[in-house]
Amino acid sequence: VLPLAIFYRNHGYRTFVLLDNSDESKQISAQLVANEFSKVQTIFFEREGKSLQSIEDYMVLEDYLHAVNQTYEIKLRQEGFSNLTLDEVKAKNKSGVLENLQSIWEEHREDDWGNFDNEEITRYICEKISLGEAGFLTDKTKDQFRSLYRMIAERIRQHKDFVSKDDKNKIPKAKV
Repeated sequence: VLPLAIFYRNHGYRTFVLLDNSDESKQISAQLVANEFSKVQTIFFEREGKSLQSIEDYMVLEDYLHAVNQTYEIKLRQEGFSNLTLDEVKAKNKSGVLENLQSIWEEHREDDWGNFDNEEITRYICEKISLGEAGFLTDKTKDQFRSLYRMIAERIRQHKDFVSKDDKNKIPKAKV
């Protein structure tokens, strides 16, 4: 993320970085600041003032589980996969949906489930959206993503204000 952000910034793009709340992301944020990115250019996932572990946590759990179950009931049919329930996932009591699902997958390692692949779930969701078949996404999920978009828009506005103030300070003063 860091080299790509620096590359785009150095080539004239207004660059903003979306990060989860992992320790690695906090290090990336510090490195961005050290490379002259303003703090408003780094956006950590949050909702209603609470940190989110991943972008997947913007989705209502039922909506995300629908995608998980649809993906893995086919992929792991031979391995005895059965649809996961809300209670099973919540019972793991981890920081976010991905950690909960990774914990469930870890329990089924001997069943040859392999590793939980959130990118596979993302592909499923994106495909359904592009085909106009994303009826499983509730209004609440859509609203939660809109809140992320509003936060991004607000940061862009803040950055524009910051840059325009900075530009005014760089204008040479007329000598009288």
